[in-house]
Amino acid sequence: MKKFVLMMVSLFLISGAYAQDKEALKAQKAAQKEAESTLKKAKNAYEMSIPNAQYGRKETDFTRLANAQQLIQSAIDNEFTKNEALTWKVAADIQNEYYKKLDNEVKADPDNETLQKDFIDTSAKILTYCIKYDSLLRIQPKVKPEELKAAHTQYQNMSVNPAIQLLQAAQKYSNSESQEDLKKGAKYSTLFLYALEESELMKDFQHASLEDWRTYATAFRAQSFLGIEGTPEATIVEVYRKLMNTRYKGIAYQSLGNYYREKDIAKQNQYLAEGIEALKGDPEQNDLRANFAIILMQNQFQKGEKEAFKKTAKLIKEEFSDNSNAINAYLMEGQMAFEDKQYDEAKAIFLEAKSKFPDEPKCLLMAARSAWQKAIVGGSKKADMDEAIRLFKQLEAEEADDPEMWGEPLYILYNNTQQPALAAKYKQYYKATK
Repeated sequence: MKKFVLMMVSLFLISGAYAQDKEALKAQKAAQKEAESTLKKAKNAYEMSIPNAQYGRKETDFTRLANAQQLIQSAIDNEFTKNEALTWKVAADIQNEYYKKLDNEVKADPDNETLQKDFIDTSAKILTYCIKYDSLLRIQPKVKPEELKAAHTQYQNMSVNPAIQLLQAAQKYSNSESQEDLKKGAKYSTLFLYALEESELMKDFQHASLEDWRTYATAFRAQSFLGIEGTPEATIVEVYRKLMNTRYKGIAYQSLGNYYREKDIAKQNQYLAEGIEALKGDPEQNDLRANFAIILMQNQFQKGEKEAFKKTAKLIKEEFSDNSNAINAYLMEGQMAFEDKQYDEAKAIFLEAKSKFPDEPKCLLMAARSAWQKAIVGGSKKADMDEAIRLFKQLEAEEADDPEMWGEPLYILYNNTQQPALAAKYKQYYKATK
């Protein structure tokens, strides 16, 4: 008897579960039917709103179109119709009507920011909806190849002008200082690039300016992300790495170098060095390449990376000798030798700099100081002292109006070589007597 009761209870539970499943399935079918009905209503509302000679409509009825817009949004949000190609086709068609209306309104009132915003938002929706429709249509089992091709071409053409609007908006927003604008710049440039590079909708699109558009969008996206506070470092590197594959690669290396300037000098140096190599042989970006080398050299000098510094200084001397900052390669290299007490080497470097940059007094000044230091550490030999005097006298002749450079050294040197009469001439510059 006990077993019989247990069996009856089990059967009751199974029957109850079956009833519940049946009710759930029934509710699901009803919900699906309602969703499909909403999609059908959206399609009909759209068709009844657009111009149609048969029904005497010469212009779009935007009251009816607004109703169609509400209905199609429900279809987009509904799990039963969100993966239907028809949903996105109707959505794109509806937005296209708004796009044409806003296009005319913006042209009539170009300074209206509200209209501009609505126009760009609509452009983004059209492009998104067309991409989605094209992708879903491809997996429909009953669509013939010729039908797919015709629809693909139609909605690709529908997307082109809205995509250009997004590119222009990305340019505008990427140059803004507003965080909200920069986020829009990143959003629109990213969508534009997704359409061109990843979606099936635009992969076969041909246009003479296509590569330029792609390049601009890549630049606008990188610039936007760089300006957005809190953008992950990996994202910054990723977007600029992609810009390196364009003619704006110099800007990419420059921007990454600047990004790491206060954060990580080693990484800044990495991108500066990469930029120097990447821009090699590009005459239009030679000045930027020289700038990379100058900054890299300064960083290496400050960090005491002697061998790396010498390599970069040599590059500057050989390839950028006509650059106004090339003198720093000589001055820093001479300073490095000076600090290492290699005074003969330092003097030679400074004198070479003097021959190439005769108007820079620092070259001769440091050559004279190098000779003087050699004399001091070498036991004040007469030949060494005379060499220091000769260079300081040359400096006096060239920079007569600046005795700070040569006055005191000559007083000390003449005293140390037992030439008091000559020393007396420079006593007024000896700071210890003041």
